[in-house]
Amino acid sequence: MCKVYYRKLSFLFTICLLSVNLAFSQSDFEFRGKLMVDKKIIKNAGVNVYCKSKLLLSSNTDEYGSFKLQIENKKKYVIKFKVDELPELSVMVYTNFDGEDKKMIKTKNQIFSLSSNSSKLEDSDVITAYQIDNNGMTESKSVVYEHEIFDNKKEIEIIKEIVNNDKIKVEDSISKLKGDEYKDLSSKFERLNLQIDSILEYTENQSDIIIKSSKREADKIISEAYYKLPEVIEKETKINMNTELPNKEVLDKFVVDEKKFYDREDIKKHKTEIEKLETIENKTAKENIEYMSAMVLVNEELVKSAKLQLKIDKLNAKTESDSIKLQQREVMIFLAEKEIGAAKDKIAYQQLEIKQKNTFLFFAITALIFFIVLFILVYNSFRIKKKTNAILEKQNIDIAHKNKKIIDSIRYAQTIQQAILPLKESIDKHFESFIIFQPKDIVSGDFYWFNHYESVNKSVFAVVDCTGHGVPGAFMSMIANRLLVEVVSEKEIFEPVQILEEVDKSLRNALMQDETSNNDGMDVGICVIEKIDDNNSKIEFAGAKRPLFYTENDLNEIKYIKGTVRGIGGRKRLRKKSKKEFEKHTLNLKKGEILYLTTDGFFDLQSPNRKKFGRINFMKILEENSKKSLQEQKDIIVDTLHLHKGSEFQIDDITIMGIKI
Repeated sequence: MCKVYYRKLSFLFTICLLSVNLAFSQSDFEFRGKLMVDKKIIKNAGVNVYCKSKLLLSSNTDEYGSFKLQIENKKKYVIKFKVDELPELSVMVYTNFDGEDKKMIKTKNQIFSLSSNSSKLEDSDVITAYQIDNNGMTESKSVVYEHEIFDNKKEIEIIKEIVNNDKIKVEDSISKLKGDEYKDLSSKFERLNLQIDSILEYTENQSDIIIKSSKREADKIISEAYYKLPEVIEKETKINMNTELPNKEVLDKFVVDEKKFYDREDIKKHKTEIEKLETIENKTAKENIEYMSAMVLVNEELVKSAKLQLKIDKLNAKTESDSIKLQQREVMIFLAEKEIGAAKDKIAYQQLEIKQKNTFLFFAITALIFFIVLFILVYNSFRIKKKTNAILEKQNIDIAHKNKKIIDSIRYAQTIQQAILPLKESIDKHFESFIIFQPKDIVSGDFYWFNHYESVNKSVFAVVDCTGHGVPGAFMSMIANRLLVEVVSEKEIFEPVQILEEVDKSLRNALMQDETSNNDGMDVGICVIEKIDDNNSKIEFAGAKRPLFYTENDLNEIKYIKGTVRGIGGRKRLRKKSKKEFEKHTLNLKKGEILYLTTDGFFDLQSPNRKKFGRINFMKILEENSKKSLQEQKDIIVDTLHLHKGSEFQIDDITIMGIKI
């Protein structure tokens, strides 16, 4: 019995020792990662996971650099990546999820962005450390600092193992007993187990609270110390910006190598300049500023070197004491920068004083001369302006008179141009039609042409778009009109393709385009209508860059025939190439069906937001209104034209003809 009680006391004592140490709850979870080295995804890299120098898992990254690991919570792991042609890269990972969820915890894809030239932490081979918690993965040096906690954990595991062994021995001893004594001790043993479990759970919670409170207090102490550091450091470290160069003591405090610093070419140059200025006993204000400026430049370079060294040391920091020392140096650098700034302000103030004195002196000398010159210039300008205004007024009168003559001449030319256009009444004798003719300027480069030939029972319609608009276009339209009369009426050519070929030949001859650099030409759409009987007509169409639109009674849509991609006349270099033959299109239309001929002026019409109207929108208008009368169609097209154009200027001549069969 004494042995049993002794074992019970030993077991209770062991459990109490265990409750003093930290207890960590563990739960498995799936860790997902992605490996990047030098900002590049690494495929098929080896992934080995170690815990306490023991290999636990081995895996490889897939084609996207991703990998998955089954690891435990509340543990520290070293993950080693084997990448071809690179040294082995190792990172430390500490899993620290909160909660008692026993289900699988799946983390989101965590990216390990490493560098092939990374420096290592502490005395181990890891290049960085991470903590994985409920918020994801973050880089954390505290993982390295908290190695003592993991050592304690190892001790806890050993104690747990001892306690478990003792429990087994106690259970064996109790099982050998019989009768009431066995029942009594078994009942006490179970109650003792329950008490021990309660003590462990309470101890774990209290341990977590103590650790978290300790960390908060440590952060608070460090924060307070950080803000009190300037008071101490300012007394100990002060750079004299005005009288001397940084000595070895100052350089050592900033962790800057004296030899390397003063061996730099720029520092040597500044030092030589300072030593030269120091030899001058009675310095001028300008020399004093040069001396102070050189001194400030040296100290600025010192601060830059100190900041660079600070960044390097931060990467290599191992303990909290290292971090505090780095904070002290950071405050020293901050104070040095403040002193440099004050010195710069002083230099700037002195420079401003000198500049103000020089400016005042210059102003005093030149002010009188300036006002005299200004008076002369103003008086001269007044006289010249008065004379110029008189000349401009006379010129404006002359220009207005000439403009009136030119406009009157162009308006008279308009009456001549309109005189050569076919009369609407002449067309209406044979066909119901509408005509939209809107020149961009007073006279137009567009025109329409019609003639009926009773001898062959044929009517010829054409719309022509000559090069240019205004007066040049009007000249071309007169030539084109005459050529059409010559080819169709005089030579009696009624084949559309032959008409275009003859007009092209005649135009090149008329403008001597084969001998000169003249590039003028025209685009033409021409229809020859032959009436078969009262209900049917034959239409022959050929186009030089101009299309034909038409309707069919059986179909509620607009048909479209594209003209040949070849103009009449035009550039000499294009004429030397092999010519495209004009293509003839033959249609049989019934009574009531409509033909539409147009130049490109309506298609190219721009809206205020610079959007062209286009052929598709034109066909849509025709299709929506093809069943209406021609007059209604004309009104709708004109209204659409003005609505689309808005406040924009018309950029080209517009001509549209509609002929109902």
